[in-house]
Amino acid sequence: MKEYVKINQATYDSLATEYAFRRDNIGQDSESTEYLGYSLLKHALSKENRQVLEIGPGAGQILRYFEENDCRTIGIELSSAMCQLCKEQSPRSLIINSDINEIHFYNDQFDLIYMGAVIHLFPLKDATKLIRNVWEWLKHDGCIFINTTCHEKSEEGFFRKQDYTENSLRFRRHWSEEDFLHFLTSNNFIVLEKLYTNERNKGKKWVAVIAKKGAKSE
Repeated sequence: MKEYVKINQATYDSLATEYAFRRDNIGQDSESTEYLGYSLLKHALSKENRQVLEIGPGAGQILRYFEENDCRTIGIELSSAMCQLCKEQSPRSLIINSDINEIHFYNDQFDLIYMGAVIHLFPLKDATKLIRNVWEWLKHDGCIFINTTCHEKSEEGFFRKQDYTENSLRFRRHWSEEDFLHFLTSNNFIVLEKLYTNERNKGKKWVAVIAKKGAKSE
């Protein structure tokens, strides 16, 4: 396991209790689970036996949403403490405690892949590996939800997670919106919708993208 992954793993293990509290006490500027989940699910409502992968399910509320809406669900979570939260929230989901870049799924396996607040936890090289794997794992008409915070310029390194009480260190990539969108389109995704959330209480602006699998570049 890479060193930055070990550091992030320890950070999220230590923050699991606080994540569970925030899950159950949603802030006034945060989007609801139903809003976020449905923004992706609506693109597969006509399908039966929907296969959904969530990468980095955290405290498990989105995974539970898909489970409760008749999806077959798998969650890949780096933190073992977060895995326990997911198992409590979504008991019928398969929860795998692992680094997503060490996982191998079949090509064309999933109808939907949800990536909430996770792509910025990887350096650009590993984020690119992940998004290319995601493209392979999606069915030909599959869609993703992916979001990150918006910054004036893109940069990466180790930063303190200042909006949680422990102020823990983690690896974090800051994306400009322009670079984030280019990252998706240059890796063969077609943007269907952009959703914005302004968490004023935390000083964060989020952009979420719903995108479908496009044709692979030659």
